[in-house]
Amino acid sequence: MELLAEKNINIDDITIYLNLFQLHKSFLLLISDQNKMGIGTVTLGSPPMINGVKPPTTSFNLFGVDSNLLSTIIAERASHTLKAPVLLLLFLRNKKKNEEIVKPLIIFLDQVLKEIIEKL
Repeated sequence: MELLAEKNINIDDITIYLNLFQLHKSFLLLISDQNKMGIGTVTLGSPPMINGVKPPTTSFNLFGVDSNLLSTIIAERASHTLKAPVLLLLFLRNKKKNEEIVKPLIIFLDQVLKEIIEKL
């Protein structure tokens, strides 16, 4: 397991932590609003199976009931960009501002993924 990214961003008064690990032909993505990561919502994103054809990526919410839509969006986006399965552990404890952090979080994720793709 190789750590590819360990970054954080401040959105309003919340710090979001992101860790991305490369596994064998797959990735582990941890996102949390706590310095110590937790399990939270677990989602598996799988990229399209056929190159050249644009079928949707597939995601499976494996565990958790909070942030299912956000977890699905993040897992699908990451697996599509990285072209490999991504296991996402999304642990957001701050429920009050969950709606306000979605767009900045997705923009932050896109920036991190772009940096990773350039390195790979």
